[in-house]
Amino acid sequence: MSEYILSVVILQEPVVYNAKGLPRICVVDCGLKYNQLRCFLKRGVRLDVVPWNHALNPDEFDGLFLSNGPGDPAICGETISNIRKIMMQKDHKPIFGICLGHQLLAKAVGCHTFKMK
Repeated sequence: MSEYILSVVILQEPVVYNAKGLPRICVVDCGLKYNQLRCFLKRGVRLDVVPWNHALNPDEFDGLFLSNGPGDPAICGETISNIRKIMMQKDHKPIFGICLGHQLLAKAVGCHTFKMK
């Protein structure tokens, strides 16, 4: 992702919302929309929102959410690598994404993506 996009739309430090909530969902911020957070919080979930390049520890969450955002998944190598490491763990956790997050998940399993006209 370009440095401009990172500095404008993406969280720079981890933030916790609803610290006593369950389940505990780690949200990888690739430019997420705050309504997504509101939808989770309305359901009592704990959200640990982390920057796109944050090292992920599967012991620290019950599920992983990959946000939408601007950008081309082909240039998100660090995020894809972090996702792949989680997928390779013996203790599998649910992983779900929306838009760009879904494309990142696809690339983490070896799929190719392209922009449609």
